[in-house]
Amino acid sequence: MDSRNHSSKRIIALVAIVATVFLMLLSSFYITEHASHHCDDEEHCPVCAMLLQCERSLKTIGTGIVMAVVAFIVFDLIEDAFMGYSYESTQTTLISQKVRLDS
Repeated sequence: MDSRNHSSKRIIALVAIVATVFLMLLSSFYITEHASHHCDDEEHCPVCAMLLQCERSLKTIGTGIVMAVVAFIVFDLIEDAFMGYSYESTQTTLISQKVRLDS
């Protein structure tokens, strides 16, 4: 059951990555295609509304990517810091310190 859950999570992650890249490419293409668009009625213009939506989605994705990279770097630093750490229980006793008791 664990293997099935793991593979479904990988598929969902792959679909999310493909959808994000697809959204970025289409938004960028739309913005470059209509970069020279000028209209008089910006409130009711569907091209201007779509341009605004594309710009917002690209800004949101850019912020998300920055946050993901920062989280990855922090996780990697924490993992590197604790990678060589091994816990050893050292109980200090008189025998382990080789203290003579017959003095």
